[in-house]
Amino acid sequence: MIEVISTRDLAPVERLDYWNDLIASTYQGMVVDAPRDRFDARLTVWQMGALRMVRPYSRAAVISRHADRSTRGTEQLMVAHLLTRGQARLEQRGRSVDLVEGDMVLCAAEEFYRFDTRTTHEMMVVEFDRRTLADRVPGIDDFVARRISGELASTRLAHRYMSSLWQEAPETLPPAHWQMHAGILGDIIASCIEGSRECTEASAGALLKRAESVILDRIGDATLGPSTLAAELGVPLRTLQATAAAAGTTLGALIMRRRLQCAAKRLVSVPLASVTMIALECGFADSAHFARRFQQHFGMTPTQYRRMN
Repeated sequence: MIEVISTRDLAPVERLDYWNDLIASTYQGMVVDAPRDRFDARLTVWQMGALRMVRPYSRAAVISRHADRSTRGTEQLMVAHLLTRGQARLEQRGRSVDLVEGDMVLCAAEEFYRFDTRTTHEMMVVEFDRRTLADRVPGIDDFVARRISGELASTRLAHRYMSSLWQEAPETLPPAHWQMHAGILGDIIASCIEGSRECTEASAGALLKRAESVILDRIGDATLGPSTLAAELGVPLRTLQATAAAAGTTLGALIMRRRLQCAAKRLVSVPLASVTMIALECGFADSAHFARRFQQHFGMTPTQYRRMN
């Protein structure tokens, strides 16, 4: 069954209040904030068996959904939003992600989230029981409030498939048929998430390789630290820190490990160079700090390491 709700026939000053009353009765904890004199919205809802699909449209607005504690311990819903028009920013779980037309993002319905739609926008939204996606995607919670690029082939496929379902919505099919389509859609959304995982891992690996290359190029620079490394790479410090954390390390540890590896190599390849000289060449401010760090890492002093190698 399809239901279409619109503010078009209302006076402009009545639209926002009407919409908030309507939304609150359908989605507990949801509030829309927008310029009262310019607000306009439309909501198309389609119930496909146990699966509900929604197509919201509105002018620029901020949509917030506060934590729905009534679902805690019972059903938990994941909501996939595919932006088909406009731009938006989503905030949830302390993360902030910018979306453009074609992008997808996953939200946890029982937790607070906020959409800032900066322009007139439209989305295709589908709700899943959390288990539907968790059974298909290990670590599904890692992908909440993460951008799934519209440039991925799987996301484009999801867009086309969801659009096709909407086109066929008026047709009457047996419930079992729609249930099969719901399962297919779950598989497609899962493939979008997995595609995003692979893309993210590849990008993170490439960024860390670039970081290590910069460290090696500036190994003798004692001022090289996380902030200067991020600036050299042209990426936000928080992005670089998060990438390192995902790889199980920190930027400081990455820099220190490369300095120590460089020093160990030079202790053997340049036997006449003093320990102090090697420490300075590898970016340590003084030999005492170098010796302490070296012993912590290799379990012996620089002099002992040189003798053994």
